[in-house]
Amino acid sequence: MIAVDCEGLACVVGEPGKSLSASGDMSFASGQATRETNAAARALFDIGATRVIVWDSHGDGSNLVFNHLDPRCEIMLGNGFDRRFPGLDQNYCAVLMIGYHAMEGTRGGVLAHTYSHWAYQEIRVDGEVLGEIELDASVAGELGVPLIFLSSDDHGCSEAKHFMPWIETVSTKYGLGRNCAHSKHPRTAEEEIYAGVRQSIARLNEMQLFTLRPPVNMQIQYKKTIQALKSAVRRPGWRMTGIRTLSAALPSMLKWRC
Repeated sequence: MIAVDCEGLACVVGEPGKSLSASGDMSFASGQATRETNAAARALFDIGATRVIVWDSHGDGSNLVFNHLDPRCEIMLGNGFDRRFPGLDQNYCAVLMIGYHAMEGTRGGVLAHTYSHWAYQEIRVDGEVLGEIELDASVAGELGVPLIFLSSDDHGCSEAKHFMPWIETVSTKYGLGRNCAHSKHPRTAEEEIYAGVRQSIARLNEMQLFTLRPPVNMQIQYKKTIQALKSAVRRPGWRMTGIRTLSAALPSMLKWRC
């Protein structure tokens, strides 16, 4: 399964004060996400994959130019799924992340955030700050499926390598700020993704599972108190442990709802 976000793509920087989805950059991002995903899918098929599912994981889950995707792919899209990596199970041999980004607060990270730039200040598990790269990877890991490849800006790649040093990464750009970067040419990024995915499959037996030991003690710190109060109503079992913080002990990351 290839999970596709949009902030970590080549030549995508968004606009100041806006989420990527609300910026004029989104039109290009949709096309580039499709091209980078095709590079990854082509590598998988060329090396012998018999089935590749593309999960559009950005925002409302309807961002890729679907009719331009490699027709051999199947597509998971939309929102309202009951967990991250919908449909993933132990029958999959690997997951890949295309266009992911560094966590909220990462200095120099292009469009860095954790699930919601507007809502979340940070998310901690057992006191350690994690981003959506790690949180999503832990869902796959709990299902027995390793994350083997990630493309992002250099900050996202460094973050992923810190927690999962075994994975293959491709840096599409060098983040110089929230809305600025020194990017590789889109075609260069696509070529490097193709090669990186092939390398990750060649190293498949070296890949490990990234998991969080249950109970998963999670804290969500919101940017505003009103956001925390509203979320407390929508999150049964979570409790307010600060004026902007909700906490819960999840029995499984399969229960995580972002």
